[in-house]
Amino acid sequence: MSKTVSKKSLFVCLIISLVLIIAGAFVFGFLGFNGNATMDDYTSIEVSDSGYMAFDDNFRASLQDFCSAEIEKGGYDVAAVKYNQSASGAGSSISFRLSDSGEGLDEFVDALSIAIDSGVENAELAVVSVTYHNVQNEAYYDFIWRTAVAAAVAAVVLFIYAAIRFKVGMGFTALIAAVHDVVITLAVVALLRVPVGVAFIGVAAYSLLISAFMNLMVFGKMRRDFRSDERKNLPAREGIALAVADSRKTVFVTAILLAAAFVVLGVAGAVVGIELLWFMLTGLMAVIASTYSSLCFAPAIYACIKEKSDAKRAEKAKYNYASDKQKSKEAKGVPAQEVVSETK
Repeated sequence: MSKTVSKKSLFVCLIISLVLIIAGAFVFGFLGFNGNATMDDYTSIEVSDSGYMAFDDNFRASLQDFCSAEIEKGGYDVAAVKYNQSASGAGSSISFRLSDSGEGLDEFVDALSIAIDSGVENAELAVVSVTYHNVQNEAYYDFIWRTAVAAAVAAVVLFIYAAIRFKVGMGFTALIAAVHDVVITLAVVALLRVPVGVAFIGVAAYSLLISAFMNLMVFGKMRRDFRSDERKNLPAREGIALAVADSRKTVFVTAILLAAAFVVLGVAGAVVGIELLWFMLTGLMAVIASTYSSLCFAPAIYACIKEKSDAKRAEKAKYNYASDKQKSKEAKGVPAQEVVSETK
């Protein structure tokens, strides 16, 4: 019998999971999640033109340096600078993200626009304009309760589907594993202080889907084995261990493909200029948690459930309740017939 589905393995898995969950809950209780700074409210000054910056790098560099110096002279701190080029080439812009609230910008942007026309060479050819924007992002905590409700509904649907298609025991195991994987992902993110934003809510939901997919894939292999002539009479733990061993390659290939998809998203975000690094890392954590769950945690739990179920089925098979009832009826009927014959 494989050690991966033994009671000792289940005990070790439970200890590891409890340590991670308790530690993550402790950190979250005192510090909460590490909010992604890019999701905070901010004010930015945007300097745009008709597309001249896209063709003249020297003009863009001089414009950026000039504006940065003027903004600092105006008493504002620049937290980040970003160049945005239109895909059609019709216009370009430089965004100066401020680290403060940016009060009094109405007058400042007008003054900056005049200063650019007189202080930057070729500014009149570029048709430079200056505006400012107050960006307000809805806090990701506002999405948590909606995600929790959606996750609860998805978990119930997962249990019903697994119980109908496979067995009730597999349904319970899939439900436990899905909740376990989501909580483990959240705990590790809290422990490692990974910056999270609204996109992290999607990763938590994606973690549940990955867990369901991988565990149901392994359960499908178990169901086929339990129906085959070669393995249907094997002990519960031995049959589950063989099914897990046969599914290991498929699970690892699936995990690699999912991890590669997250890496591609992270790289594409870096190229395009979208912050997807933390989304990629949390997605990789979800893949690792689901892989561990489908190959170790869930099989060890289901082995205990199936072992008890098989024991009860074997106990019932020792007795033929239908024949016992028939014998009882026959035993009650014999004396009555004898009494009738004697009276005659």
